[in-house]
Amino acid sequence: MHSPTLERRKAATASPSTASPGNLPLRVLYDHQVFSLQNAGGASRYFFELARYLAKVPEAHTDVWLGMNGTVYPFAELDRRQVHVSGLPEWLPPGKPRYLANELWSNAKALLGGKVDVYHPTTYRCMPVIRARRLVATHHDCTHERFPNRFPTAKTIFRARKQLLPRADAIICVSEACRQDMLRFYNVDPAKTRIIHHGLTRLPRSDEAAAELKRVLRRPYLLFVGMRAWFKNFHGLLQAFHDSGLKDSLDLLVLGASPLKDEEKAMISRLGLAGCVISLSKVSDALLAEAYAGARLFVYPSFNEGFGFPPIEAMSLDCPVLASRIPSITEVCGEVPFYFDPADQDSFSRELLRAAGDERARAQAIARGKEIAARYTWEKCGQQTLALYRECQ
Repeated sequence: MHSPTLERRKAATASPSTASPGNLPLRVLYDHQVFSLQNAGGASRYFFELARYLAKVPEAHTDVWLGMNGTVYPFAELDRRQVHVSGLPEWLPPGKPRYLANELWSNAKALLGGKVDVYHPTTYRCMPVIRARRLVATHHDCTHERFPNRFPTAKTIFRARKQLLPRADAIICVSEACRQDMLRFYNVDPAKTRIIHHGLTRLPRSDEAAAELKRVLRRPYLLFVGMRAWFKNFHGLLQAFHDSGLKDSLDLLVLGASPLKDEEKAMISRLGLAGCVISLSKVSDALLAEAYAGARLFVYPSFNEGFGFPPIEAMSLDCPVLASRIPSITEVCGEVPFYFDPADQDSFSRELLRAAGDERARAQAIARGKEIAARYTWEKCGQQTLALYRECQ
């Protein structure tokens, strides 16, 4: 997987404290794009955590062009001597108008600025005005390529990736499964790819959040977290919750993303689940932590993922996990979760019932899960990413 070109440039950077004294200063740029499209989310957290790591590296100087933004991540707390964050007050919500405004603003900055060593775009589009010696891309997943009929924007995303990925000097893949998918769909030299797993952000617990959660709960509960796009298989979870009979003793707590849609409410009503599905769309990190810690089971039924933050978040907080048996999840989580076949609804219902009730297996999953979750740190992700930047230098 290592490019001979990259290897010739490789520096001995293992951590901020062990960087080679002979290393030249490294200037890295992260652009506005993902921060124009979301105020919170896995992709924006990823680039915040990279910037936070680089803030501890004396030889690295990082520019983050947020533009107009409402990001929840505390960029203002980063060491300004190492990370220069350019931002504007939020007067447009996330979306296309804010993106276009920030694009104009960023183009003006690029025209006035100099060349950077490494440009790492925050989406699959490379801003053409930015001048950089090397281009590094991160590939997250191939969900749109695998299920093109399910996404109106699939062709647009495919075109953007088809242009960016072959052009990049190095490509970070967040899992081996993600890498294999990318090589299947795109003409990319495997030698310039590198697998760098994400880190785990430790969620804070609080008595206040626990009390807030307790006010909305009636019974022990199963937990679902995040967006509910088709490939997340939320409808399959509702069906399995009904078919397993667990609705008679447990509730289903649904956190994050957006309020329940009309078609989801209709399915909940049709299955007789109206009294046992609780949905909260605005959730703090502390409340999320308390929800994981108190859940009978966290369920991750997705048809496709590149990495998957929620299962390791759950495992870090002593919550057993039931997940789809798909390559990325088994790679990241090992054999610790309870698994089911997402193409087999009977398998889903059967394993849901077992995972909620098998006390011995649950205890083993909780103990082993904390060990697995401890493997994933942003420190390790940052070290490996910095080493890759140095190879490109």
